[in-house]
Amino acid sequence: MNCPVTIDPIIRDMLLILEPHVKRVSLKRGEKLLDIGQICEYMGVVTKGNLRMYYIDKKGNDISFLFFLTTHLVTNYESVLTETPSQMIIEATEASEITLLHKNDVFKLYQSSAKWQEAGRLISDQIFLKAKQRIDTLLFLSPEERYIDLLNNQPEILQQIPQKHIATYLGIQPQSLSRIRKRMNNDSFT
Repeated sequence: MNCPVTIDPIIRDMLLILEPHVKRVSLKRGEKLLDIGQICEYMGVVTKGNLRMYYIDKKGNDISFLFFLTTHLVTNYESVLTETPSQMIIEATEASEITLLHKNDVFKLYQSSAKWQEAGRLISDQIFLKAKQRIDTLLFLSPEERYIDLLNNQPEILQQIPQKHIATYLGIQPQSLSRIRKRMNNDSFT
């Protein structure tokens, strides 16, 4: 299996073991991997490109919740675990390739040994912590602090994801993002 070197070793090993069951998907920009109302049956790795997970608010606006860049694990884990329809959309922000594993194959692997049970727990922990960190930033940080956090901890998102999606991720309008960026650029020169 041709896996990028930077993929988490647990996921890389899982992909190698489950190679006969792997499904590869190519998406064009704007194509959906998962839509509202679908039950997510896969966990995957972005092997090329970027995707975003978003929802539609009561006013009809799409609000970015998470971004999945190359080598990131991509799934709607809540839907995978509960077998309930997704309230989120996962869509390519550019031409992307994703390597998918069906949840049944993954869960069978988890049951095959204590090593894989531990690996499953670690993967679940990573997914939980990513979602928890996202929620914490929304609850406890101002939009400017969220931008600084993104700049410090995930600068690749600022380079690879369109600004309109970053603005909704930060909980602001694109014009507000432009003002924050301008203010920070001016502050760095003074």
